[in-house]
Amino acid sequence: MPGSRTGTSFYRVGRTILLIFDPDATIRGGSNPRLPVPAHGAHGPGHLCFAASRDEIGHWRARLEAAGHPIEADFDWPNGARSIYFRDPAGNSIEIAEPGLWPGA
Repeated sequence: MPGSRTGTSFYRVGRTILLIFDPDATIRGGSNPRLPVPAHGAHGPGHLCFAASRDEIGHWRARLEAAGHPIEADFDWPNGARSIYFRDPAGNSIEIAEPGLWPGA
């Protein structure tokens, strides 16, 4: 379940927290002026990739399409690993790929 603060969405992904910043809302820097936190977020398209098994990728594709999120690409890399690509609401490229895509993974 997502959480939110002004300009930020955060999700628990296993033992990891994924923070997604709205750069227009966070350009002013951190919310506490006593902490030296720089502005977060990016302007222009970005890219994020999650690792998943081939079966999990198939499930994510079905779930995304059922929710109305079009898949931009779905293919097997030359090393046999599968990736799918779609866009988040801000236009960033999101990829879900088999871990075998990366050498040493």
